[in-house]
Amino acid sequence: MNGPDGREAILKNINAALKSRKLYPPGHPAIAAPVNKACALLTDELKGMNNLAVGLVNDTLIFEDDMVEDGEKLYSDLIQNMAEKNVEAMIFEKGFTSRELTDVFEILSGSQVYNGHELQKELHSRGVMRITLKNAPAGKRNILEIYNGAVEIVENVMGEVRMGKIPKSGPVKEIVAEMTESVFSDPHAIIGLTMIKNYDNYLYNHSVNVSIMSLSLGRAMGLSVEEVHAIGVASLLHDIGKTGVSEQIIRKPGGLSSEEWEKVKQHPQLGSNIIKRMEGIDATIGRLIYEHHIKYDHSGYPETVENLHPHSQIITICDAYDALTTLRVYQKPHDPVEAIKIMSNFSGRHFNPDILKSFMDMMGLYPTGTMVRLATGELGVVLRLNEGAPEKPVIKILYNEDGVELEKPFEVDLSTDSGREIVTNVNPATTATDLGAFFEKEAAG
Repeated sequence: MNGPDGREAILKNINAALKSRKLYPPGHPAIAAPVNKACALLTDELKGMNNLAVGLVNDTLIFEDDMVEDGEKLYSDLIQNMAEKNVEAMIFEKGFTSRELTDVFEILSGSQVYNGHELQKELHSRGVMRITLKNAPAGKRNILEIYNGAVEIVENVMGEVRMGKIPKSGPVKEIVAEMTESVFSDPHAIIGLTMIKNYDNYLYNHSVNVSIMSLSLGRAMGLSVEEVHAIGVASLLHDIGKTGVSEQIIRKPGGLSSEEWEKVKQHPQLGSNIIKRMEGIDATIGRLIYEHHIKYDHSGYPETVENLHPHSQIITICDAYDALTTLRVYQKPHDPVEAIKIMSNFSGRHFNPDILKSFMDMMGLYPTGTMVRLATGELGVVLRLNEGAPEKPVIKILYNEDGVELEKPFEVDLSTDSGREIVTNVNPATTATDLGAFFEKEAAG
């Protein structure tokens, strides 16, 4: 049933379903009737489309892209419930059930107000997968909150897989959308957070760091927002297959036996298998995960003679960079400048030369997070690059010319400060500065 009459009937029954909850006790037939009717009408409407949205913009009800006339008068319960719960849209996907619709109406008419991820968690805990409630933004989260939210989601997803569950794709897509938005609005700021290296939670932080850099690289290469988002999801979940490898092997402090190494090498295939079972995840994402350890010359693993997806090397390169700059049981961390030098030696073999060049251009001569010594003797950390002047980034001076840590560090832009120039990069381990903590503090403002 299409057209205005169908839409009117849908809204009328949604409104009646919400209103009946105020008037009747739970389980009363008067509550179930409008829910079932709304479910049937929505299912009919969805025959020709994948999803449809009912939204609220400045107290005006919107059905798909059309403003609903007299909405305030006709559907006041629906508008009131959405406004009170800070919900700006209900998105119905083909195949939803009346049980899911009942749960959504319970959330909308209940006394509790959920914010952001709490709302998504509540929906998913009830098994609501094909109806989305989209929160109106209550002020954007800062990049540190986004970063920590992403770490939490990777931890939750991997935890669900270990328990034999198939993770929901909703929270993953949502956090990647937030990260993508942040990367497009201020890429340098969020790249600084990839200096956060939590050794106890290496797998989670590493996943988020690789995703941030992959999103940034996709943007720098001029890919579309849709392509960048898919790369972001794949890179955030690129190590999900490690949940199928024993933690003793993953955390083993010494070298691996050949048998253990064979098990580790299975993780791209295992990850790709998990992705195939997750609802709403594009097949491309599984392929990118499968290929992230296959090198440009087709060495690496799993073995394949197929052509690589044009974007899989984005993840391969960002994965290698984060691994090189992180302290591991088998290596001291390389500083960003050294890591880039090491990677450039493998251009054309391990790494696609064009994508590696884009990565090196994006990271600059002194990537964000590099500690540098100036000709004045001062020490500072690179905060962001200056387009067109890679040797003259914006830095924060942390130590004076005598090596004394400053009480009040200050920012300098080397492209406009003629008295200061970089002499060399410095190993931060020789100072008292924890770069992860430094960038956390910067992000928290």
